[in-house]
Amino acid sequence: MKQTQAVEGQRQITNADVRAALESILANEMFSQSERLSGFLKYIVDEALAGRGDAIRGKTIAQDVYERVPQDSGDPENIVRVHARQLRQNLGMYYETEGKRDPVHIHLDSGGYCPRFEYVDVPTRTPTPSRKRSALTMLSVFVIGGGLGALIANTTLKQPVEVQNPDAQAASQHEQLTRQALLEKSAAALQAANFAEQARGLIFPIFERSRQELLTGVFQHIISTDPEYFGGYAGAAQTLATKAILTPKGSEREEITALAGAMAQKALTLGPTEPWVQSALAWAEVAKGDYEAAYRLSSRAKDMTSQDGHVLDFHGAISLFSGRFEEAIEAADRTNLKGRSNQRFANRNIYGAANYHLGNNEKTLEGFEAAAAFGDPLSAPSLAYQAAALQRLGRVTEANSKLAELNRAWPNAPLGIMFAGIYQNHEHVEEILAPLRELGWTSKVANDEGNATARD
Repeated sequence: MKQTQAVEGQRQITNADVRAALESILANEMFSQSERLSGFLKYIVDEALAGRGDAIRGKTIAQDVYERVPQDSGDPENIVRVHARQLRQNLGMYYETEGKRDPVHIHLDSGGYCPRFEYVDVPTRTPTPSRKRSALTMLSVFVIGGGLGALIANTTLKQPVEVQNPDAQAASQHEQLTRQALLEKSAAALQAANFAEQARGLIFPIFERSRQELLTGVFQHIISTDPEYFGGYAGAAQTLATKAILTPKGSEREEITALAGAMAQKALTLGPTEPWVQSALAWAEVAKGDYEAAYRLSSRAKDMTSQDGHVLDFHGAISLFSGRFEEAIEAADRTNLKGRSNQRFANRNIYGAANYHLGNNEKTLEGFEAAAAFGDPLSAPSLAYQAAALQRLGRVTEANSKLAELNRAWPNAPLGIMFAGIYQNHEHVEEILAPLRELGWTSKVANDEGNATARD
């Protein structure tokens, strides 16, 4: 067996060792959900194992992985540098969590693109059952089979979330004290709060109606579990308001909007000083088309807490859809956000979309590429923004490829209805749809493009 590298003159790492390490990494969701990031890692590992590691350059990665040539507009190596940073971060996160017991580690050191392989002496231990769960699957079981869902909520959701950042200890202690107080009230109160926190983290991407319908059922179950808990009503208000936004104008939309408003008001009665409640009230106003009220309430929620990523996501979304693009970018900045490092938010998508409307097309692509690399929410509009940005940059081949990807993943996505339902100003809708039409996009949904008109 060919030896690839010696570590400390003792343990030799073979090609097979490296291949096994690579397969483990690529199976992790941080990489499996990002085709480009996985391709990047596989390419540099393959090149290193073939003895060409020292010849790996940014331009070769751009050409061989991304099919970018020097003649393309812009800097073809820019996306390589962006993905290299993301790759280093993802590898670090992987080895801090799921991969911490892998015997062989793959590193990408700063300053180059040749990977480094390291043998780690990991002591054996008695295997323990995996705690990894698909959150959406967990919620589906909860809604469809209440008894089993309750069991999952009791056994899985109460388990502590690993905290990587030392600065998060204060927030973690606050959460623990809150849970203790809820448990003293009742086990049902603690179960409802635990499950609501999990469910609210799944509201994004907001453009999936089936997701919102599922989560509405979850929050309704939470309400029945503890009718005095504000979170069930706040969450239901947000999912119902999102359903209303995705519904064409008419009586059905009006009914859903009214129900969302009622849920938000009930949440206000139970928790008037809760930032989540103020955020839910704001989102219900978006469904009504009152963006000024929505922005006022969302700003209040943001000012009440600087550490709730979900509140910041909704504030960023409201800022984006009301045309406050600079503020949307500010809300998307999580530099000072403490707390659990394994939570995912929509901020990178918001960053990419806001930069699109400011004409920063390269930053748009960087934002959405980062979102994909970190496993953030992905939706049809995410791909639409990217295709439009590529078209603006004159990278027509890539734009068509991205549009084809959109059509494969969401063949009947009503983009016109989606964007018209969420943006306050029609001109911002057209900024997205016009480049897509230049690429030959036409909606396959009746009256879709006809719905892309200014809101009442």
